[in-house]
Amino acid sequence: MMVLLHFSFSRVSAITCIQKEREALLQFKNSFDDPSYRLVSWRGTNCCNWYGVGCNQTTGHVTMIDLRNNRFDYSALCSNSIHSSLLELKHLNYLDLSGNYFNYTQIPHFLGSMVELTYLNLSYAFFDTKYLLPPNLGNLTKLVVLDLLNSYLHSTSTHEWKQPNCNVEWISHLSSLQFFSYSSWYLSKVSNLMQVLSSLPFLSSLTLRGCGLQNNQFSLSSMNSSFLSRIQYLDLSVNNFDGPIPKAFHNMTSLKFLDLSENQFTFIEGEVSSFIFGNNCILKTLDLSFNSDFGGDVFGSYENESMGCSRYDLQVLKLKGTSLKTKIPDWLGKFKNLRSLSLSRSYIYGSIPASLGNLSQLEDLDLSDNALTGAIPTSFGRLLNLRILSLEWNRLEELGEECFIQLENLEVLDISHNLLKGVLAEVHFANLSRLNTLSIGDNEHLSLDMKSNWIPTFQLKYFYASSCTGCFGTEFPPWLRTQTALVTLGLSNTSISSDFPIWLRARSLTALDLSHNQIVGPIPTSIGDQMPNLKYLYLNGNLINDSLPLSLCKLKNLTEVDLSSNEFSGMVQGCLLTSNLTILDLSSNNFFGTFPYSHGNLSGIRMLFLGNNSFEGYMPRILKNSKDMEILDLERNKFSGNIPTWVGNNLEYLRCLILRGNLFNGTIPSSLSNLTYLFNLDLAHNQLEGPIPQNLRNFDAMTGQAYVAFSSYREKSISQSIKSNDLYYSMEQLEVMVKIDLSQNYLVGSIPSEITKLKELIGLNLSHNNLTGTIPAEIGEIESLESLDLSFNQLSGPIPRSISRLNSLGDLKLSHNNLSGEIPREGHLSTFNEPSSFDDNPYLCGDPLPKKCRTENSFEPPFRNIENQDEEENKWEKWLLYIMIILGYAVGFWGVVGALILKRNWRYAYFNFVDETKDKIHATMQRSIETLKGMCIHK
Repeated sequence: MMVLLHFSFSRVSAITCIQKEREALLQFKNSFDDPSYRLVSWRGTNCCNWYGVGCNQTTGHVTMIDLRNNRFDYSALCSNSIHSSLLELKHLNYLDLSGNYFNYTQIPHFLGSMVELTYLNLSYAFFDTKYLLPPNLGNLTKLVVLDLLNSYLHSTSTHEWKQPNCNVEWISHLSSLQFFSYSSWYLSKVSNLMQVLSSLPFLSSLTLRGCGLQNNQFSLSSMNSSFLSRIQYLDLSVNNFDGPIPKAFHNMTSLKFLDLSENQFTFIEGEVSSFIFGNNCILKTLDLSFNSDFGGDVFGSYENESMGCSRYDLQVLKLKGTSLKTKIPDWLGKFKNLRSLSLSRSYIYGSIPASLGNLSQLEDLDLSDNALTGAIPTSFGRLLNLRILSLEWNRLEELGEECFIQLENLEVLDISHNLLKGVLAEVHFANLSRLNTLSIGDNEHLSLDMKSNWIPTFQLKYFYASSCTGCFGTEFPPWLRTQTALVTLGLSNTSISSDFPIWLRARSLTALDLSHNQIVGPIPTSIGDQMPNLKYLYLNGNLINDSLPLSLCKLKNLTEVDLSSNEFSGMVQGCLLTSNLTILDLSSNNFFGTFPYSHGNLSGIRMLFLGNNSFEGYMPRILKNSKDMEILDLERNKFSGNIPTWVGNNLEYLRCLILRGNLFNGTIPSSLSNLTYLFNLDLAHNQLEGPIPQNLRNFDAMTGQAYVAFSSYREKSISQSIKSNDLYYSMEQLEVMVKIDLSQNYLVGSIPSEITKLKELIGLNLSHNNLTGTIPAEIGEIESLESLDLSFNQLSGPIPRSISRLNSLGDLKLSHNNLSGEIPREGHLSTFNEPSSFDDNPYLCGDPLPKKCRTENSFEPPFRNIENQDEEENKWEKWLLYIMIILGYAVGFWGVVGALILKRNWRYAYFNFVDETKDKIHATMQRSIETLKGMCIHK
């Protein structure tokens, strides 16, 4: 808010400040931490010459302290309180400490004793709104301006709890107040708020932003007629108003500024046109932005509403983020004083009326993110004061002839994300010498036709032409070499197939996006010197090869780096890994060797993608201190060793842990259960052994006890194996891809019953392990499950009937186990008619398997069936043994006897052998008996 107040103070050397006041100022100075040395001039005897200090030119008394910090940055003064030494400045009438930092402390009570103050500004000074404002501020009866806008917002519930009895009666004593700004203090329970404020006889400017105000506090009956006719500036944004905008505002006959943005208003009693054309048409600013349900034919009819309106003073109209769902009315072209028009994200459709070309004073036109069709009007060429033209994210098809050729003041032109076709030539830009932002991307049929020797009159800071596939051909445009002030360059997906631009030397460049082209060759070895301030580097999806140049290590400000899907090779240097990196994507290249761990620092990393390379060695220890990590993707490498316990103990914000396709061994650490935000765990295709941890219910994001989103999003497709397919998901889609995949390992033991508490699971794959025991009976409680694969284990027992309740289940694999009994066919299970889901379970029966159960209408316990089957098998084995013995005896007997019958000489020889053997045995026995008798007689 601009406040036009004049305070004179002297810089005349003949006037010196009073010693006592000088000492008070020094105490005040010493209470601050001054990182930017703003108070370096506060020394010497004459404090009237100090920065931000004003004195009465007659008496020398300090009357003004102006230490405002409009930049809200590192130049802020920092303190834990406003020092009470200011009480010595008895004549101080102007105090501005806005934009400084007071560490969320309380506004001090002693300010209520500084009764000479006429101007007090403590806005955006980081005082904590959990404290009530000191009521003795009501003693400041001379105050004309009181600005308490605060930059720190508590939640509504916090305010209600900490401020149950907020008293605003003290405000009624500020009898001279004209400008009052008050925000972030929760006032929903203050029923007499508007009665108090409307009683102030001179109040003409009122801001109550973010105070939790509701409809019942702003009724017509709560405000006197004097206030309604006097108020000129009213800001009620970021409150809890809902329903129709009340007619009370129509009674504010002097109103020039009205901000009702960020509420829940749904429509206007009357129409926007009646709002604008009412009250003698003196309204200059109307902001209804971000009332998301605000809609209908709010514009109404110009002919009906403009009768008697002799002037059109409206300068600012903002309806961004509403639900207008209508066309732009022609009558808006009548407001020749309009300087800013924003209808962005308001579901506007139809063509852009040519009458907008009559808004000769227009400086900012934002029609972006709607459903506008047709052409950009040629009449826009008459908007000679236009600085910003935002038409992106529509369905515009044509460029009107000379629609912006004459716009000499144009600084920002954004026509990206449309259906524009045609050619932009040099003539379109000949007069745009002030242009610093040009965005033409995502117009598939738009092209640029510039001569190779063309030198633009402008110097771009931001150039975006991504997905403008017909803009450049296969080469970088030659005129781009003349743009030395570039800050952002986006040429993604433009069909460029030349070498990396070694000529690109933009020291101010912070963001470079050349992704999804066919750029070849290596990164220039001098890139660190050519672009020393680079923060965002996107080269993914090209054909860039060779190793990473060491000069990349000079780019200490790098924050996001995506080099994925190229042909890079070699080892990664540790010097590239800095604490400023938040996203690093090296996936799908040919990197090898160990990932650096003794050099570098990835303490700030949030997303790390190293998949589809040949990295080896242990889990990178450099990640041990990456406490903000959200995605860790090491899939399809050669990492080995145990999964360290620090993954679960240190990476507390991890959402996705993807380690599939490596050589990790050992057991799954139980510390992983500490990852309460984890919603995607993929450890498949490793050499893990031991049991599945029991404490899985600690995954709050999987149980539904916590909704977890990524802190930021980027255009990254992440591979996920589910339903037997490798599919790619965007980061937004990945948030709902809640899954656990432990397949293709050597896990043993039973499936923990706690896994059934993970109600948000979409995919569960435990296949190809050595799991035993039964399938948990409560598995049907995982209501969101779409894919369940328990195949190739040693599971036994029946299939739980609760599976039939999994109505979202589309992929079920229970084959190659020892499951038994009848396959349940009720509910959703009746839709699984493929035998492959249940194959190779020898004791399973029933549809869809060809093996029928013994009785269709009775149920035998599965283990009894097994015993019966074993008994039957034993009977057959015994009979087979008996038959074999009998056959063996018969063959042996008749083999000998038959030969003796058929062969006479064999028969004589056989019986002679028998007789001789008998005689020998008899003689031997007789000798043995005689010998035994002799031994007995001798004894």
